[in-house]
Amino acid sequence: MSKLSPTVAAELATDIYRVQTDNQVPIFLSHPAFSRTTSKSPTAFRHLKAELGGRLVLNRKDGFGICSMGGDHHQGEAFLVFRGTTSANDGADFLTDARIGITNNQSGLPVHCGFHHCFASMLPALKTFFASLGGNIKVVHCVGHSLGGAVASLAADWVARNLKYATRLYTFGAPRVGTDWFVKSTTSAVQGVNMHRIYHKTDPVAMVPLYPFMHAPYNLPGHYIHSHEPLLSGDAHRMDRYVTSVKGKSWDSIKGNPEPPYTLESAIESWLESKTPVNSSSPTFWRWVDSALIYVIKKVAMATLVTFQGAFVGVFTVADKMAYLLAKGIKMAEHVGYWVERLMRKIMQALGMRAPQSRESLTEGLIRHVLRRLMAQSNKDARNAIQKSDG
Repeated sequence: MSKLSPTVAAELATDIYRVQTDNQVPIFLSHPAFSRTTSKSPTAFRHLKAELGGRLVLNRKDGFGICSMGGDHHQGEAFLVFRGTTSANDGADFLTDARIGITNNQSGLPVHCGFHHCFASMLPALKTFFASLGGNIKVVHCVGHSLGGAVASLAADWVARNLKYATRLYTFGAPRVGTDWFVKSTTSAVQGVNMHRIYHKTDPVAMVPLYPFMHAPYNLPGHYIHSHEPLLSGDAHRMDRYVTSVKGKSWDSIKGNPEPPYTLESAIESWLESKTPVNSSSPTFWRWVDSALIYVIKKVAMATLVTFQGAFVGVFTVADKMAYLLAKGIKMAEHVGYWVERLMRKIMQALGMRAPQSRESLTEGLIRHVLRRLMAQSNKDARNAIQKSDG
């Protein structure tokens, strides 16, 4: 089956930013992927408008993507291309990014509330577009950068699951979209080999939201690209940087792995116990702390007989849920409480907070405060990166 090259995928993820009105659609469709010389019939396409912001506050309807059939070199192939966050709609995109609650998608799987709202608002138009094609499709390519990558992930899952078409996903600097249940399910539906997640080492957007959100494909690192900067960088999120990083390369040549063994339990324990200072400006810290959150909360959940992922489904915020679980872990057996304490000390050090004097001083309220500060810091880094790339 057809697969886009990294160069073509990056070009499309860049070009879609230039489409805000219907008059700008022909410029996007001038890309070689849509060129047709063997047929005089017009290319089937639709300009997608998404609902962004909150349901009541800063609600905007804005041009967000294109669905189109391919040209001569992509006959029988459909393209779904979505733009990332811009400041052109009074900050409605930023509110979409910030809606970090968990909701269920069309298949009943837990996903990011804001991303789901954006995608669901385009679903009627997508259904109409595919119905008009009469089923003559071999493969569907879903492409996007940043927020557009998150929505492309939801679109790929919907296409593979509901339309049963072969699906290819290409994302650049995309945030995490769903929890463990969604990630496992969408990896199975789309198939991991067809999911191309490209991210720079120092791109902070690719590191949010924190656990329980996770990246797809499940248990695969994606296409990890080294960065020149030692610290988190807004430049690393820019789409033009991604274009430069992948230009002329194959998927195999950009299939790198993050250096340290972030998922190895013994390595996580060594990091939690180490005396080495941690810095919240370091991309390494965020990868370690996300792995450590998973490791420690899993220990608590197992000790309390709570369903690991199910613990995060409900009316309370993610920070509330995690604080409740970790506070329970503090009071449990030594082998559980010890790791909770080490985790909180590590986070507080990175945030410049005074370490607790004793394990008993780590109350549920304090843990909640620390987690909220941690999430606020990660979201601030991501927002700053998006604003810089938008400029």
